[in-house]
Parts: sequence; C-alpha cells; structure tokens
Amino acid sequence: MKERLLKNWGIKILAVLFAFIVWFLVANIEDYTITKTITGIPVTLMNEDAITDQELVFEVTQGDTVDIRVEGRRSVVEKLTAEDFTATADLSQLSITNSVQIAVEAVNAAIRREISVSVLDSMLKVEIEERGEQKLPISVVTMGETQEGYAVVSTSATPNMVTITGAASKVKDIKTVQVEVDVEGLNSDVSTRGDLILLDADGAVVERDRISTNISSVNVQVVIQKTKEVPIQIIPAGTVEEGYGVAGEVEYQPTTVLIAGDEENLRTVREIRIEDIDITGLNATLETTVDINNYLPDGIVVADRTQEIAVKINIERLQEKTLTFRPDDIGLVGEIEGFEYEVTLEETRRNLAVTGLKQDLDTLKAADFLPTVDVSACTQEWEYTLPIELEELEGLQYTNTLQATVTVKKADTTTTEADTGNSTEADSTEGN
Repeated sequence: MKERLLKNWGIKILAVLFAFIVWFLVANIEDYTITKTITGIPVTLMNEDAITDQELVFEVTQGDTVDIRVEGRRSVVEKLTAEDFTATADLSQLSITNSVQIAVEAVNAAIRREISVSVLDSMLKVEIEERGEQKLPISVVTMGETQEGYAVVSTSATPNMVTITGAASKVKDIKTVQVEVDVEGLNSDVSTRGDLILLDADGAVVERDRISTNISSVNVQVVIQKTKEVPIQIIPAGTVEEGYGVAGEVEYQPTTVLIAGDEENLRTVREIRIEDIDITGLNATLETTVDINNYLPDGIVVADRTQEIAVKINIERLQEKTLTFRPDDIGLVGEIEGFEYEVTLEETRRNLAVTGLKQDLDTLKAADFLPTVDVSACTQEWEYTLPIELEELEGLQYTNTLQATVTVKKADTTTTEADTGNSTEADSTEGN
C-alpha cells in the first residue's frame, strides 16, 4: 500500500497543482472585478454650528447628493445601492471659497475591505449670508362671499404675531403674513385653524427655503353679522373767512354705508350724520377723509371694505353783481279800494349791489327777490317814498336799501260810472 502511494509522486504533485490552477481560473472567471456607479447618495452635514454660531445662515448650492464609482468583486459590488453608503461634509472645514470635501464610505466594515470607492464630484459648496429676523402681525383674509344680508365684521388670529428668521435677503422680502378662511355662503361665526402664508410687497408667495417661522399655523375667529345699508349726511361746522362762501353741495363718496350688528341695534340706525368737519376761517376748498367708524353707535360696525369717506367742500371768493329794478318789477301790497298807484324809481335808488357765489349770481335776476312796496298806510292822495322789501335768498347778501316813489290818486269814478252805465244799457238791449 505504501509503495503504491509513493509511486509516481511527481505526477501526483503536478495533478494537484493543475487542479488548483483550474480552481483559481474558474473562481476568477465567475467572480471577476467590476465597476459600478451609484448615484444620489444624500450628504449629511456635520458641525453646522461652525456657521450658525456666527449669526450666519447657509444654503447648499452644490453637493446635497453625491455620485460614486465602486470597484470590487462582482459578487459584492453588484448588490450595492445608495443605502449601503454614508456621505458626510464637515462644515467646520470650509475653505475660503465656501466649499468642503465630501467623504463617502460603506456602512458595513466588511464591505469596506472588499471595495474601493471614488467620489465623482467630491466638493460640497454653500452660500453664506447674514441671519435676518423680523416680527410681523398676522392678518386674516376671508375668501368668498357670505350669505346675502350678512357680512364679516371682525377677524382675529391667535397668536397674532410671527417671528421669521433666515437668510437676511429672504427675510427682508417678506412684507405681510396672512391666513386665509373660506366664508362662502356662511351666516354665522367661524372658528378654525389656518396655515401661515408669507407674501412679498407684490402679494406673491415667498418660498420657505432658507426661512423658518416660530409657528406655522394659528387659531382663527371670524365674526359674521346681519347687515343694513344707510345714507350718510354731512353738514359742515363753522363759518368760512369773510368774503368767501361754500359753493354748492358738499361732495362726498360713498354716500351710503353698509353697517352690521345684531338686528335690535340695526333697527335704531336710520342714517349716519357727520357734523364736525370744521370750516371756520377757511378761504380755499377743503378736501379731507373721515373715518366712518367714529360716527357709529355702540354695537354697530362698518361692513363695507371702505372705512373712510372722501369729502370735498368747495369754498370760493364771493363776487358782486348789480341788479337794476324797473317799476314793473315792483309788486304792491295792501292796496286800498278807490285809489290808484303809480310806481316810479329814481336813478340812484333802483340799483342793488348783491354779493354771492358766482354760480348763484350768474342766473340772478331782480325779479328773483320778489320786490314789493307796502301801500296799506297810503290813505290820501300823495307822493310817498317807501322802502322796497326784498325776499331773502340763501347765500346772497346786500347792504344798500331801495326806495320807490309811489304816487297815490283817487280813482276816476266818472269813468267808472260811465263804464258801469254803458254796461247796464248794453245788458238791457241784449235782454230785449
């Protein structure tokens, strides 16, 4: 047996060696070295406080994910995915160009020994700027229309302020913060919760990248009440400077206002009167605005979007116009039966200087004053000098007085009797 084992030992060694070579070749053919590209490995940032502790904020502009090339045995490499690797960037190692090397390694230590890793783009870059902060009130915006005859009278948000922090260039762009509530078709109060919307000066939504808020939503209360439309009356107070006057009616818009409240309070309101716009001593047109809310009774609020009234009071310098009266313009009062009256006007007593606004003087005539002379005391034939009484016209002033000469005579009774006789004779003839 021993001889048989020792016989041809060289051949046997060669056979073993050949078998090993064959095994080695087969193993390498089946599990050869391959290269694989793995993409989209998220990069974890380390030591962010190296930036934030300096009151700075940053944004990753390149390298938030990374791609790698892996080389190793096929049996190992072909099963690998992005989840098998970790990628990190240490922000405490930022260069002067605000970039830092990305380090990638396999999660499993055994795999790390089997492969080699090449990072395709190994630099992470950040943009750094000063940290900004501002506090803004939160406004509630209602969307849609309430049921007809009802209106939103008040809104509130709790909390009513928000603190915004982040990149200074982004924070300063935010001008308003609002929360929206749908009130379409509603006739009663609303309690809800809404998300905050950040808006710039143009009303466009500001994206929240590089921005954070201390709250993201708030509780909202919307009060809805019944409405009523009432007229507005404006009566100026005081007197303008001497020599000036208020021209025409006071102009204002709106002339009506939609108010809201409970039904009992609404029934008591018929109009809104504004009587405290002072024009004392003015000599030029007054344009102003008035807050309607200042003139509402308790329990009533403005339901219109417009809270102010635009008011214009036209003030103009007074002008003068001379009117000339004629005898035919003068009416007689208190005529006595049996007397005849003849009215004459002296040249110096027939002209009246009237002061007023141009718009009133342009169309003014002597007859508009309804001039009259009272002759009730003229009981004898005589030539009387009597004052001419004039009707007072609003906005017009005059200082001089007018007089008329009235000649009183007894009526011609002869003519009257003859006329009466002729009339009687004619009647008799007709009767025959």
